[in-house]
Amino acid sequence: MKKKLSPRLLAMARHVAAGERIADIGSDHAYLPRYLVAGGISPRAVLTDVRPGPLARAGASAGMEAMPDRFDLRLGRGLEPLRNGEVETVVIAGMGGETIAAILAADPVKAASFPKYILQPRTKAGTLRDWLSQAGWSVLADETAEERGRECVILVAAPKKESGS
Repeated sequence: MKKKLSPRLLAMARHVAAGERIADIGSDHAYLPRYLVAGGISPRAVLTDVRPGPLARAGASAGMEAMPDRFDLRLGRGLEPLRNGEVETVVIAGMGGETIAAILAADPVKAASFPKYILQPRTKAGTLRDWLSQAGWSVLADETAEERGRECVILVAAPKKESGS
């Protein structure tokens, strides 16, 4: 049975353009990557997690056995498992705003190699907004979606473009 996406995940999905490859950092249940790949929106998804068990569950949830060439599971922290520029959109959702900011700040060169981020902080959205502003990132969209009676912030952001590069 196909799981219907929550309003929060549907709102995030609307920010992925057809043909964009995605990376889902801390993929958890992989509902969003599965929706995007199975729906023909995204040709490929990289699913990451810091622990093997949740990563394996994400792969099973995404339906890797049916589409093994469309999903890539990688173990690691933050952006570390990704190669510079290999996807068009990075999704980081369901973590605190301070954690998301720390992930983006950990490797500024790698972070800048991806053109778009969909960020969904569960807490401290203001902390994340402040970090994005101070780091010179552009906020392309700032919206909320309700999920189980709770307003969830969704930020679409682009990293600062270095001049002369």
